[in-house]
Amino acid sequence: MTFAEQVAGLAVRYQRRASLLQGLVEDVGVVLAGRVGARMLRILNIRLSRCTVPSQLMRVPLPPLVTPRVLGVDDFTLYGDTCGILLVDATTRLPLTLWEGRATE
Repeated sequence: MTFAEQVAGLAVRYQRRASLLQGLVEDVGVVLAGRVGARMLRILNIRLSRCTVPSQLMRVPLPPLVTPRVLGVDDFTLYGDTCGILLVDATTRLPLTLWEGRATE
């Protein structure tokens, strides 16, 4: 017989791990990913394969997009013919997008 009632904050329906353990696996996946994340979890006595950590990482929702206050634009050329434009959030210094070519529109 299977226990059917879900305890709030402890278990999620159709989940193999408790919510706190799933949060730990996702956090380690964000920071370390792959084999290194599986090794770190093994040190914490949580046995998962190296394939499980990246697959759990893919389930983590992306942070909401925030419109940058200051936009940095840089164009570059690689190997003569390959050109591109890089857009960067100047306050956080994180890349936003990369466009191929030098089209101004």
